[in-house]
Amino acid sequence: MRALFYVPPSDYNRRKTPIDRVYGCNYGYDYKPPIHFLQVATWMRERAGWDIRFLDCPAEGVDGPGFEAFVRSNRFDVACSWAVYLSAEEDLRAMRVLREAQPGVLGVFMATAATWKPEEFVADGQTFALLGEPEMTLLELSEVWAGRRRVEAVDGLAWWNGRALERGGFRQLLDVPELPIPDRRLLLGQYRANRLDRYPITTAVFSRGCGFRCTFCTPNGIDQTIELEFKRTQPTYVERPPLRKRSVEQIAAEMREIAGLGYQAVEIADNILTWGKGRTREICDAIEPLNLQWICLARANMLHDRETVERMGRAGCKMVYMGSESFDDGLLEDMVKEIKVKDIVKAVETCKAAGVEPEVSVLMGASPNETWKTLFNSWRMSRRLGTRFVHFSVALPSPNTELYDVARANGWLKNGDFTPADNTRDVIVDLPHLSATELRLALKLAYAVQYLSPSGVLKQSRNVGSLEDLRHKAKSAKNLLKFLVEPDRMKESPIPPGRVTALA
Repeated sequence: MRALFYVPPSDYNRRKTPIDRVYGCNYGYDYKPPIHFLQVATWMRERAGWDIRFLDCPAEGVDGPGFEAFVRSNRFDVACSWAVYLSAEEDLRAMRVLREAQPGVLGVFMATAATWKPEEFVADGQTFALLGEPEMTLLELSEVWAGRRRVEAVDGLAWWNGRALERGGFRQLLDVPELPIPDRRLLLGQYRANRLDRYPITTAVFSRGCGFRCTFCTPNGIDQTIELEFKRTQPTYVERPPLRKRSVEQIAAEMREIAGLGYQAVEIADNILTWGKGRTREICDAIEPLNLQWICLARANMLHDRETVERMGRAGCKMVYMGSESFDDGLLEDMVKEIKVKDIVKAVETCKAAGVEPEVSVLMGASPNETWKTLFNSWRMSRRLGTRFVHFSVALPSPNTELYDVARANGWLKNGDFTPADNTRDVIVDLPHLSATELRLALKLAYAVQYLSPSGVLKQSRNVGSLEDLRHKAKSAKNLLKFLVEPDRMKESPIPPGRVTALA
């Protein structure tokens, strides 16, 4: 089959800005290669023999008219979309454009939005939604189209039976080491990142799942999708889906391929990379000769061993993002974070001593006990640590989280239910001690003080390595300034939960 895997042009969405498809909860100040979507495309090419065109419009510089011209001049049997919450409208708009140009094309939606509300995507017998982990479901759906399987026998699928939406059974999770290396030769666009000095960059993911139970956590896009379906099928939501990891040898092989393709830097988007000192050191030893620069995510209490962090630095690790979230032990306990403030401070000190740049985060409103006092304390502590980057956001009670259940039960959600929002800009909850308006003001204040103060500007300017790097950082600064002066979009024009119109 001739298959189109598409990311629509950014002028199809409300903000006219590319939507992040890796983490799936914001527009972001960088646009990264949609690695999970690329993984599915590679899987279908290898397992089903599909002829793939991977069209990433934001990265390839394709606007709305360009996309429309493209689908008029190229024919496809099936079109696939990675629909995160924020992107649902633009993904459906692109599918409508496709079907107007090619009425017989089959449509497939996957990821968080399609798993959360498949009824908003499945309009007729030509459209399908993959629920949860998508690879095996899409492979079996291709067998339905080939006449080798009945649609009713496909788990993890939502389809139209001619009268109503139907769902298949729960899709069992696959063994992550079975997945092929995503074929980055399918990516025809260009990507940069503020936190990486080198260019071009790519993304990589070497695991699925997480071994912790933070109540607020919206992990990367594939794991949000899996957790949604996992949660829907469980009588009580206590544990997350199991952690599944690639081997050290597989990680090294993928990083060698990345280097061989000419990439200079990698954002490793695993929820946590540093699972155990021994494994982390093995990974570092295997990739050190590649001369790749990379960044990753890790828990603060996994960054206390200086020798391990030094090995990460020698292997090319430029920065580690740790989800510190708050600098109040009581709030960390509310979130079931399983770390204390002293763990964050020690991790930052260890990283600095080892020559690896640390980044901390302040997640506002992840506990109902958040107040202006705890916010000011977190800002003060994060600035005192002196990191170049502090990631500020407001907790987004996504449907895959325990926080969503609590917020909905207590009536904290502004529209009565989850509303797709950018957690670096928008607020959808009124908490007991802080309103949504106050939380959004707090977010703006935090960003302004961190990045627009004289010391903040100086920290960023010291890391400009080229004219192109300067342009990219200037663009990010422009986006930040635009956010600081814009009105509250959620207040002015909220996107209701039933926001998507049918394709028919």
